[in-house]
Amino acid sequence: MSGSAMEGSSRRLPFDDPYGSAEKLVSWAEPLLSTEELDLSRRAVMDFCAGPASLLQRELNRLRNDDDEILELLPYWRGWYLEQREPLPVHVNPFYLFDGDEITEDDPLRIAARLSLAAASFCSRIDLGDIPPDEFRGEPLCMDRYDTLFRSSRGAFSGKDRVMVGDPESLAGRSALISVRGRLFLVELISPEGELRDFDDLVDVLNSLWLDYKEDELPIGLMTCPDRDGAARIRRELCMDEENVRALASLEGALFALCLDGDCGPELYDGAKHFLFDGGRNRWFEKSFQIVVTSDGHCGLNFEHSGRDGTYVGRLVREILTGCGAAGTGRSDMSDPSELIFFRSPRLVDLLEKARKDCEELGNSIVQRPFVFDLFGRDRIKSGGVSPDAFVQIAMLLAQKEIWDEWQSVYESVQLRRFKGGRTEGTRPLTTESAAFVDAFLSGKSCCDTLKSLLQKAGEAHRDRIAQCMDGKGPEGHLSLLRRIWRERGEDLNILKEPELYSSPAWRRLTRNVISSSTTKGDGLRLAGYGPAEPGGLSSRYLSRRGELIFHVASWKSDGDLADRYVASLKKALSEMEKIL
Repeated sequence: MSGSAMEGSSRRLPFDDPYGSAEKLVSWAEPLLSTEELDLSRRAVMDFCAGPASLLQRELNRLRNDDDEILELLPYWRGWYLEQREPLPVHVNPFYLFDGDEITEDDPLRIAARLSLAAASFCSRIDLGDIPPDEFRGEPLCMDRYDTLFRSSRGAFSGKDRVMVGDPESLAGRSALISVRGRLFLVELISPEGELRDFDDLVDVLNSLWLDYKEDELPIGLMTCPDRDGAARIRRELCMDEENVRALASLEGALFALCLDGDCGPELYDGAKHFLFDGGRNRWFEKSFQIVVTSDGHCGLNFEHSGRDGTYVGRLVREILTGCGAAGTGRSDMSDPSELIFFRSPRLVDLLEKARKDCEELGNSIVQRPFVFDLFGRDRIKSGGVSPDAFVQIAMLLAQKEIWDEWQSVYESVQLRRFKGGRTEGTRPLTTESAAFVDAFLSGKSCCDTLKSLLQKAGEAHRDRIAQCMDGKGPEGHLSLLRRIWRERGEDLNILKEPELYSSPAWRRLTRNVISSSTTKGDGLRLAGYGPAEPGGLSSRYLSRRGELIFHVASWKSDGDLADRYVASLKKALSEMEKIL
């Protein structure tokens, strides 16, 4: 990748004021804490600022003088993800379900061919450095993660996974990985000269794969479904055979995966369930992204999170949907499809059988409740002088108050791409202002004008907190990094005991993700979502459209009707809050 068009932001994340971050931690956590917990947390902050803060910050500065690789260990950055041991499906990988109105074809194989060629075209432009930088309000954003958007996979290894990157000059690096009924094929999409495969030729190839091959009753893709240490055990066994090693390298170095599936079903719930997790029957969850097309015409993405965030994948979706109509005449003399064959030892078969049983349990462990709220959308909210995200997040707070007796911490992701290498920071929508609005609203004693004033103040506080995060001044990322330095170098720094800041009520309560939330504009999408972040909690992803809001809410089955109660409360909160705009 080269050329000024791909340079993006070169600013460095600040992360230079540990005292301000520690004080902000307590300020942000205050609505979650009792008076006693607040006092304990303030004392912990004073001790931290008077003692280890300067030593840890000095060590962070020293490490960053060499390079910013240490930042990869921030929560929700690449190194952090690679250390997580939960399964990728449900726990980690999000899904996007495309809006069918954006696709001009009816035949699923023609849809698959158009989407694949549009993705390959975007890859070629990235290779040439020929895409303008992403921007936020006129400011260029970091473009680093486009380097591994294509031709990469997450490889399972004990303790910490690795990013496996392919060779763009190889046949695999110019081919898509096609998964049909659990069987895996390489199909060349880009010629050595950089030309795309002919559209009609690709449709014929996909048609032959769909018609000619029976189901693999124990698909090798099951190895990407267990917890990461379990996946690493399967990988080790698989790689005992040299031919398997070569086939795996080709698979991991392919452009992306295209999964040709059977019927999904017409309802929004059907799409949510199928695109989040298909039970491991026809997926490779470690691939950077998988385009999924069903035989009844639904399509979308499932993507691996360690190397990319929603803002990168959002552009990928836009490029695919806007480019899919351009597929046409191209090279029709490319290589024939080649099936990737894996030798399966008796032990590998046993491991895959166990993975299949674990997949059944995992698929049955989650409750998904997608819904369309069509009474109003972002235009109506804006007309009331409140930002749509602030309004929805405050409605989520109002909804949780009807479920839990005390406040629970909510996580909302905020992009940090204004900085070199930037990924995400977590904002916390529960502010003193939003808590004041919810309390006044639920009391039933405040007039409409008072409630509207409180709502607007809460909205301003929400925007200000997001702005702080986008400026690299959120407390959690910085303090998490200092904690990581203590864990790895505390003894060398003569800080023998973990600072009490990290066991304080402020840290413990604020950094939980009882509700994990995120949003994006709904353009081109029918739905987006992911699984809950922790037991007893929820995920709540929503799309903001001009005239409607589309939600994907999920909880664990072990938590009973939590998702249903939350959805009912959220619908009620949105409807009642609209009356005071």
